[in-house]
Amino acid sequence: MGWGAQMAYTAISNFPDVSKLTFPELDALANVWAERRAELEGTGAYFDFLRKLQREWAIETGIIERLYVWDRGVTQQLIEQGIEASIIAHHGGVSQEKAAHIQAIIGDQLSIVDGLFAYVKGQEPLSEHFIRGLHAKFTANQDTTEAMTRDGQIIEVRLLKGEYKKQPNNPKRTDGTLHEYCPPELTGDEMQRLVQMYREAEEHVHPVVRSAWLHHRFTEIHPFQDGNGRVARALATLVFLRAGMFPLVIREADREEYISALEKADSGDLTPLCALFARRQRDAILKALGLEQQVQQSQYADQIIASAVTVLKDRFAREAAPLLSKVQDYAAHLENISQKRFEQLAKQLDARLRPLTPLGHRHYHAYSSRSSAEPDTRRYFYHQIVSTAKRVGYFANLETRREWVRLSILTDQTFDYVLSVHGLGSGDSGVLAVSAFSYIRAPKEEGGSEIANLHPASPDLFQFNYAEPLESIVKRFEEWIESSIAIALAEWKRTIQ
Repeated sequence: MGWGAQMAYTAISNFPDVSKLTFPELDALANVWAERRAELEGTGAYFDFLRKLQREWAIETGIIERLYVWDRGVTQQLIEQGIEASIIAHHGGVSQEKAAHIQAIIGDQLSIVDGLFAYVKGQEPLSEHFIRGLHAKFTANQDTTEAMTRDGQIIEVRLLKGEYKKQPNNPKRTDGTLHEYCPPELTGDEMQRLVQMYREAEEHVHPVVRSAWLHHRFTEIHPFQDGNGRVARALATLVFLRAGMFPLVIREADREEYISALEKADSGDLTPLCALFARRQRDAILKALGLEQQVQQSQYADQIIASAVTVLKDRFAREAAPLLSKVQDYAAHLENISQKRFEQLAKQLDARLRPLTPLGHRHYHAYSSRSSAEPDTRRYFYHQIVSTAKRVGYFANLETRREWVRLSILTDQTFDYVLSVHGLGSGDSGVLAVSAFSYIRAPKEEGGSEIANLHPASPDLFQFNYAEPLESIVKRFEEWIESSIAIALAEWKRTIQ
């Protein structure tokens, strides 16, 4: 078998025009987290959160590489209960011997993420020596791998742990072409250039861009015979940890988007990879900001009510009062945008629905409504808001704010689409959220109606805070609400078919 068609290797390129890559949502959240972390960082709840995040990182980085495969339920059990071979064997459907081997691999990966935290504290610059050490740790329980000879033969070779490749490791695409990574004889020079470029950009390039760039350029080189993906994600995590953020967890559910983003980066567009990385960091920070509710309910409650923490909370409340008022003003602005958009939709739908009303039926029509127009209605939708929050994965605080905007479509049934604006996490953190959901008001035999077919109308909540400029928030929100409207209307169409 010969080489066949081949994509020639091109030396790694430097950073793109970073002025075009901005992340106002993440920057604002990171600022809020920096203000709140002191009161949470020393608690048991924060330690538990971070430990579970590290376990998830260690598990998922191997799943992405297909070192082991199972459903999300097994991963969740390992995150909650610890990396145990018995859980892997029983729920993962593998032998005890294989489960023990997988446990050892995940254990190596867990020790690496622990080591990254320690490395950050030491403030040592990124080096080839460190990168080779990462690879040696990742492959401690892996002795062989596949390699391709110059004439295209696939052979099994001894895995060089912590050493650059001696054989080509070019993957074959489905169309028969080969994607050529850096040739072995050039790998050392390219890795030296990679580290030098990164160091030169470390002070002035955004962490998201640095993380995505370092990950992608490293994978372009593919310096090791195997294990490159795991090392790349560790390097990306290192960048975020140095910026005061969290390990970068790329889940199995992200696989298609992740691979697509890397392929687009191959073509010179780093934006999709940056967007994925920024979203994963956003989710981690939002979970960290929601820890206070868990802290208050945990065995560490005595720590939380200690006088030192109380003083800190009181000081934050005094200092943050103007900022919290600011985010409430932002919320009212987004509610006004929502109301205007829902009024447009209602008018459009109403004009088209009324002529379709069958004889003898109530009029088909649509209308919009808002809680602030009838203050007594603010308490509506408690079940729907809480259920949607649980499905999306956060704690809805209905004390901080509780407003809603609704679009109702009445045909043979009543379909409601609701946006709810409320707090995120316990306490007045300065972070508010907008969730979206739809449901049917189904008539009951004894009269009245009940809620049926409750569905989130967006896969993600929309969050905003006082640290992000209103202009940026509005731009994000207008994109989010249009996506949510499309989901809700598609669900309405499904219910009338």
